[in-house]
This record gives sequence, structure tokens and C-alpha cells, in this order.
Amino acid sequence: MLYKRIHTIQFDLNVICNAFCPGCHRYAVVDDEMYLNPYLPFNTSVDLSIVERVMENTRLIDNVVIDMVGLVGEPIAHNEFLDIVDIIYGHKPNARIHIHTNGGLRSVEFFKELAHKLNHQSWIIFSIDGLADTNHKYRIGVIWEKVMENAKAYIDAGGKAIWKSLDFPWNSHQKEDMQSLSIDMGFKGFRWEKNRDANTKWMEKWVKAAEKFNQKTKAKLGYKQVLYQQHFNSIKNRCFDDEAIYINYQGKVLPCCMFNASLTDESYMDEMKPYINENNENWNSLEHNTLENVMNNKWWHKLYGHLDTKPCSVCIHACDT
Repeated sequence: MLYKRIHTIQFDLNVICNAFCPGCHRYAVVDDEMYLNPYLPFNTSVDLSIVERVMENTRLIDNVVIDMVGLVGEPIAHNEFLDIVDIIYGHKPNARIHIHTNGGLRSVEFFKELAHKLNHQSWIIFSIDGLADTNHKYRIGVIWEKVMENAKAYIDAGGKAIWKSLDFPWNSHQKEDMQSLSIDMGFKGFRWEKNRDANTKWMEKWVKAAEKFNQKTKAKLGYKQVLYQQHFNSIKNRCFDDEAIYINYQGKVLPCCMFNASLTDESYMDEMKPYINENNENWNSLEHNTLENVMNNKWWHKLYGHLDTKPCSVCIHACDT
């Protein structure tokens, strides 16, 4: 392994979500209709033993950042989420836990309990992309009033929260109102983030496709539509610079969430599955190995060595400077 310490761990805890966001990797747009991604193991959740196996590793710094992300799932939808928090603090009491959520699941009691569990270095990032009349346009299926109720309960119980909003054509005029409301509610910060797909054919296509979305139908195999560029300038090796790793919902260790997405995206799969798995598809599985064995695998040296000369499509697409 090329770094001896681990500063950041991203956990993608499950493939369960209450929302139907059109641009999410959970879905595939084919012929202007939105379907379930046929390669995802829906309703999968990481086992608590995997979390234990990660947190007991001696490479983790004392105040390691634990980022609960949602590439294909809603973190708090994990049935044993509060137990996961206990496991993390049991090994690293000074860990900084960052939880990304749409806020539309669970109860006020859950958020109150979570506020009492999290230490002063931890917080929740609520992804709220508008007010009552606009949040649902992208966060389809999320009830805005419930989000407000949960966020208020969490903040009133002492929890630190950030309001994060993506810039969309239908909510840009509400930026100041959202920020004002976030201050009134006690959020510690307001993040207005540029949407890289805003005003593009992709966003327009996704949103239109969502209008004809069958929530129970998987896309047929062979839906591949996008070919990613192979030329590049230089690669910012964020996983190595940041000393970070990513753990997916099946307990596999990868450099980042983009690598995980590539394993269930037909635009990447033909290239990335052989690149990642080589001759052993379980080399990075925490069901078969300790984290230490995974981190010592020669594969990481291959990845690092390719960044300047022959990076994979994922590194080009995500980290080309």
C-alpha cells in the first residue's frame, strides 16, 4: 500500500432508498424512459461485521473521517444504522462522522437519538434541493414537510447540520430563501453547489424520463449509451493524496465511489471489471480478507503507477485536471 495511514473512509452502506432522483446511479435511462439499473443488487446492506473489520484496522488515524455517502442508497435506511455509529465510536471515539441524507426517512425520535450519539466533530448533511414546491422535482418521492420535521428535531436535540442544495433551473431563484430558512432553523451552514449536469441535455433527458418511470422494471441488458473519453491532461490522484478508501454495500474496498459505479455501469464495465478484479474478484472483499490484507495488495501500486501514463477511464472521467 502506498500510504500507511487512512484519513478518510467512505461507506456506501446499502442499495435502499426512498427517493427516485433521475440522475442517480440506481437508475438507467433507455429510449427516454427511466428504469432500475439491472446490475445493482437492490435491498443489499453491508453487514455489521464488515464495519467492525474496517474500524479495527490500525492504519486509521484517531480522528478519522467516516463519510456515509449515498451513491446508490440512503445511509440511514440501513436497519442497524445506530449500531454502526456505536461500532465506529467504540473503536475511534474521536472519529468525525459525516452523514449524507435526503432527510425523508425515519422519525423525529430517530433523529433525536442520532443527535445525542454524534460527537461535536460530526454532523449531518441534508440534501434539500428546494422548498416545498420544488424539492420534489429532483428528489422524487421525498416529502419536504417530513424532511423539515426531521431536520428540526435533530437540530433542536443539539445535532450539527448542513443544508446542501444543488443548483437547478427550477430552484435557483429560491437560493436566498433557502439560506434564510436554514439560518432560522439553526443549520450550521448552507452549501449551494454547482450542478455539473444543469442546463445540459443529460439533465433535461433524465427529468423527462422520470415522468415515465416504472419503479419495478429493470432496464434490459445492453443499454450502453455513453462512451467516455480516453485522452487526458493529468490526473489528480485524490485517493492517494487524501489517504482515503471507499467501502461498498458488499464489503468491497475500492479507491472511490466512481470505481464502484463503474462495476454496474455498462459504459465502464468491459474495461473496469478486468482492471479491478484481475484474476481474483475477491481480493478486495472484506468477507474474505482483513482490511490489512486488502491494503497490502499489489493492485494499489498498479493503480498508482498508471495515473501518469495509462489511467483507466474512471480516473480520466473523475480526476482529469
